[in-house]
Amino acid sequence: MRTPSGILHVVDFKTDQIISVIQPKDYWDDRRQWELKNNVDMLEFKVFDGTPEAITLQQQNLILKEVRDGRIVPYVINNEVERDSNDKSVTVHASGAWVQIAKEGFISPQRIESKTVNEFIDLALVGMKWKRGITEYAGFHTMTIDEFIDPLTFLKNIAALFKLEIQYRVEVKGSRIIGWYVDMIQKRGRETGKEIELGKDLVGVKRIEHSREICTALIGFVKGEGDKVITIESINKGLPYIVDADAFQRWNQHGQHKFGFYTPETDQEDMTPQRLMTLMKLELAKRVNTFVSYEVEAQSLGRVFGLAHELIDEGDIIRIKDTGFTPKLYLEARVIAGDESFTDPTQDKYMFGDYREIIDPSEELRKLYNKILGSLGSKASKETLEQLEKLAKEAKETANNSKQTADDASAAAQIAKDIADAVLIKQKDFQTKIIKSATPPSNPTKDLTLWLDISNPEKPILYLWNGTKWDRLTPDTSIIDADIKGIEDEVEKLQTEVGSKVNQQWVKDQIQTDIQNKADIKDVYKKTEIDKALEGHVKVQSYEIDKKALQEGIANNANIINTNDKNYIKRFTENESKITQTEKDIKTQIEELSVTNKKVDSQGNTIDEVQKKTNEIVQDANGTKQTITSIQTELKNQLSTARNIITNSNFNDNLNTWKK
Repeated sequence: MRTPSGILHVVDFKTDQIISVIQPKDYWDDRRQWELKNNVDMLEFKVFDGTPEAITLQQQNLILKEVRDGRIVPYVINNEVERDSNDKSVTVHASGAWVQIAKEGFISPQRIESKTVNEFIDLALVGMKWKRGITEYAGFHTMTIDEFIDPLTFLKNIAALFKLEIQYRVEVKGSRIIGWYVDMIQKRGRETGKEIELGKDLVGVKRIEHSREICTALIGFVKGEGDKVITIESINKGLPYIVDADAFQRWNQHGQHKFGFYTPETDQEDMTPQRLMTLMKLELAKRVNTFVSYEVEAQSLGRVFGLAHELIDEGDIIRIKDTGFTPKLYLEARVIAGDESFTDPTQDKYMFGDYREIIDPSEELRKLYNKILGSLGSKASKETLEQLEKLAKEAKETANNSKQTADDASAAAQIAKDIADAVLIKQKDFQTKIIKSATPPSNPTKDLTLWLDISNPEKPILYLWNGTKWDRLTPDTSIIDADIKGIEDEVEKLQTEVGSKVNQQWVKDQIQTDIQNKADIKDVYKKTEIDKALEGHVKVQSYEIDKKALQEGIANNANIINTNDKNYIKRFTENESKITQTEKDIKTQIEELSVTNKKVDSQGNTIDEVQKKTNEIVQDANGTKQTITSIQTELKNQLSTARNIITNSNFNDNLNTWKK
């Protein structure tokens, strides 16, 4: 809340133009009287007669005054100014300018169905310089207007219907009024949390307990159409009233009820017996107990405690504590009216309403203890009473500790809130975000802006702006990709070679073909050929034995080749799978890099870990390549050996080496 300047501006009522300014030093005996309930606001002050400012203080001219909540309130001079020849002063009386709304139109009898508060206000202000301002309600209501009323009364009825409070204000730009506004808000003022403790010698607070309105039975009725009267007899066993048994036991006299009467202050056209019953129960609950009221001498508060400098404002809620009462009195009250003076704050007076008594837990506990103790009397033993006393003390200490804990928690919550606010303020200085685009982002921040280049969707690349250029964070995998391609080509080549060379059926077919060509059965028994080839030392029977041995040897060698074939193919398959998995791991690492979004203080470590993993991947790929190269060499050697396991397998030397 700001302290008002105290400057008064005089405005010409025809042009809305400011025509003079009155400084606080140029006026005195000022007093502003305001009241929340009926939006009463009046201003009076004195100035010297004959001054330029005094000349502008004419009937119907306006005076603008800034109040403590920052609003500029307009007042209209509606009375003749009082001139005093003794001190040559002029006394000005002005009222809130909104009183003129009452004369700016009329509202005809009608029924307005399901309108919002904004729609209602617009209906009331149609054709006026006053406009709808701030509103704080979004529901719908219906209003029935039974007679002609003025727009100001209509505004008050709207506020009552929506349970809102009205405040009026103007806006000034330069030397002119540019806007006149009517606000309707939930509640004016603030929850200040201020606590005022009154001493024993101060008789500024009176607590009055009323039992005049108490009743034990309530009769409810609503006037309907014509002569019809709506009651609850049809749904209450023929009785027009409801009762409260507990209240009857407490307040009856000679067994007779205390009757009360009730007519709801609400829209009565839609009233039913069921709704009337509900409203009656709520009203009876208010009337079965005594009514407590409080009287506070506002002048005492202002004089003793200097509330003026604390800037108590319209509608503020404060707490009043008076330890002089027995039991101690704790009140929560709202400032509902006041007299204020800018030039003499000691004259400030305030009226309080909407009192709510706050219960002291420790005091209530003491009451309960005394009640229990009194009921026990001599019935309980000394030990029992001592135990009860101990429990009461412990309970009181617990209550006090709980209050301290609550205060500590409140302080801690405030500290946490301050820290959170500071974090929010600083958050933008430490915020890191990744911008995903095919082109570099504009206006990057040094060491904070990350850019994910998606010009190649298959291989997104992450960059960090260092202030002058974009540093690449994603490792370059083009070398790895080339190695992987080479490895894949080598594997494909080896698989082709193995498939064409190391094939069991192919070997068997080759050998069988050579045998048929060189050792056809039909030619075996020609003695002349055998004699020529073996120089006459080998007989036909010996060839049959050699043939059998040869076939067994061929089968054994074929099995060896078949086994080696399977082992090599298995090893090639495993290495191919390993290469494929390595490629997938590389792609996975690249994808993980593309979505990296870490804070600046952890980016360095993340980059090092990524580089480390990339190096490991390269090493694995190189190791795999070396392994395949070694296998290829070994395979070639084995293939070469396999083709030469059988001496003269191609029978290039006839049958010379095929001797037993």
